Amino acid sequence: MRDDAGDSSFLSLHDFREFCREWLPRGAAYCRVFRGLSDQDREDAVGEAVARAWAARESYDPSRPFAPWFLTILRRTALDELARPGRGRTISEFVDAVPSRIAGAEDSAVRDSEAAFVRRFVESLGERDRELASLVYGQGLCVSEAAQIAGVPVGTAKWRLHEIRIALRREWEREYGGR
Repeated sequence: MRDDAGDSSFLSLHDFREFCREWLPRGAAYCRVFRGLSDQDREDAVGEAVARAWAARESYDPSRPFAPWFLTILRRTALDELARPGRGRTISEFVDAVPSRIAGAEDSAVRDSEAAFVRRFVESLGERDRELASLVYGQGLCVSEAAQIAGVPVGTAKWRLHEIRIALRREWEREYGGR
């Protein structure tokens, strides 16, 4: 099975066994990121996600890539498993368990100062620029998706984001004295 939008009929042409042959291993590979799950929990989550995806295959839009659709189902299934009563861990505890560098007071102060700087900069942007910046940098959308949502041509969105980056660089240099 291919993962691109060009193969729009693969779900109707392949049986469940072929579907499982491709997506069980791919799902298992992705599910390893959920360290709060045991191996058995991961296997159960992948199996459940494959079953859900197969059952919902009629709602899949074949003009779009399949992998993001399936992996979203798997992610939701894994997070549901993490939050299942009796597990002893919540989703927020899972997120907090991600290894991080232990910062000293100085590192923490620098990080807080930089975060405050970025917040002030974003707040100073006009509404339309804040929206584009939020869609691209905050939500992780590509420029064309953000442009469509914001109702502007892609070229305009690219230009505005370029101008935002230039303004951010200037403000950063003014605040912190260069690169």
